[in-house]
Amino acid sequence: MKMTRDYVHETIDSEVETISGHYSLHKEAQISFGVRRVLYLIGSAVIDRSCCGVGGCLFALVPGYIVSWKYKRNKNGLPVSKVEPISERSAQQEIASILKIKEHVNQVQFL
Repeated sequence: MKMTRDYVHETIDSEVETISGHYSLHKEAQISFGVRRVLYLIGSAVIDRSCCGVGGCLFALVPGYIVSWKYKRNKNGLPVSKVEPISERSAQQEIASILKIKEHVNQVQFL
């Protein structure tokens, strides 16, 4: 049996401050991959308070394959889905390629 975990859905378009800048998530979406659905998020990061210079990037976060969509809420009222992390390297590479083309992101991270 595959390992699953709960994924708490992030608040879209709220900015998170970091020591060197900030980031925010702009979009939550799904893509088909074979017979399964993949949950992903699109965000941007801005580095504007770093001693090493300034910069930024667009990125995708991939919690995994959707097992159960928004099946409950956590104690803060945020929706929770059950996901299966994507650990197979070939699947990660293919999904990353799809997202880089579809969403014009620089980085894809699998959670």
